[in-house]
Amino acid sequence: MIPASNAALANLEAASAPYRVYRAILEGLYRGKYVAGQRLVEADLVREFKVARGSIREGLNRLAAEGVVTLSFNRGAQIRLLTRAEAMDILAVGEALIALAARLAAGKIMVADNRKVLRESFDRLLAFKAAGDSFEFARARNAFYRALVHIGGNRELARLVPGVQINLIRTQFRDYQSRDARLHDFQLIADAVSQGSAPKAALAVRRHFKSVLAAIAELPDDVFAPEH
Repeated sequence: MIPASNAALANLEAASAPYRVYRAILEGLYRGKYVAGQRLVEADLVREFKVARGSIREGLNRLAAEGVVTLSFNRGAQIRLLTRAEAMDILAVGEALIALAARLAAGKIMVADNRKVLRESFDRLLAFKAAGDSFEFARARNAFYRALVHIGGNRELARLVPGVQINLIRTQFRDYQSRDARLHDFQLIADAVSQGSAPKAALAVRRHFKSVLAAIAELPDDVFAPEH
């Protein structure tokens, strides 16, 4: 049997009912339809998505595996609400991995069409500068990070970065983040990588994450889950 291509497998997954449930809930988080701490009732989701309970459970299991929802026997599924410490931990890991990705990308920016890949990923971010669609902006930001990882060429990093639960940071605290400030940070990262300066690229990433950490540190306790 001839194995299916990666693109074909991706298309099959995108057409599956569990994936549609997974994607719709994640998109709903960015659009404000779902909020951190909200319970997700299976019966309601079945009616909304018009799919079988098995597909709902598969979609929720994928979200749980990514840390977006929590599953419990008594309470069912619930959008995860981060504690302050959990948010800080996620950002610390994200900073380390993306700084490494930027450093590696800067070292390989002159290889093949890597400069074009970087420019296109950043241009996609700029296209959403004035747009109000936070989900599409988040997708563009994810694509920018993926471009850095792709250019750097480290396969282990490509495996690790998607596992960092940045989605929760972006959705739980979206009302406290300035898009213009983030775009300025991404511009500095892209410029440093394009110049081939690994130290400057890593520093630009660290400064970006430090600014996010500082903003979250100043938030009131009631936007976080209670510490365990």
